[in-house]
Amino acid sequence: MVGDRELKSVDIVNIQTGTTRTLEITALFRFIGALPRMEWLPPEIEKDAQGFVLTGFALAASAHWTARRQPFLLETSHPGVFAAGDVRSGSVKRVASAVGEGSMTVQFVHEYLKEL
Repeated sequence: MVGDRELKSVDIVNIQTGTTRTLEITALFRFIGALPRMEWLPPEIEKDAQGFVLTGFALAASAHWTARRQPFLLETSHPGVFAAGDVRSGSVKRVASAVGEGSMTVQFVHEYLKEL
């Protein structure tokens, strides 16, 4: 990245050929990854083929779902365990939506606790 007080350009280096290309730009968005890293979860918490946690309606036919009711929107295949944000299958993968999902989870936890 080139610039003193503001971004002026970015040098992109091809690590295979060693060639450098300079792009004159004034803004940059860096996407740092999209891997869920949920291997540590027990097998009762179902995940999709990419490893993202399944929640809500996606669990309609889950063998792990043991409650008599349908899972809450952000509830995992283990009743009372919730997932929000980027780790959730089908999520928007944006900070604002992850914060919103986290806030929604509080209400679902309250609903779950009423059952106990």
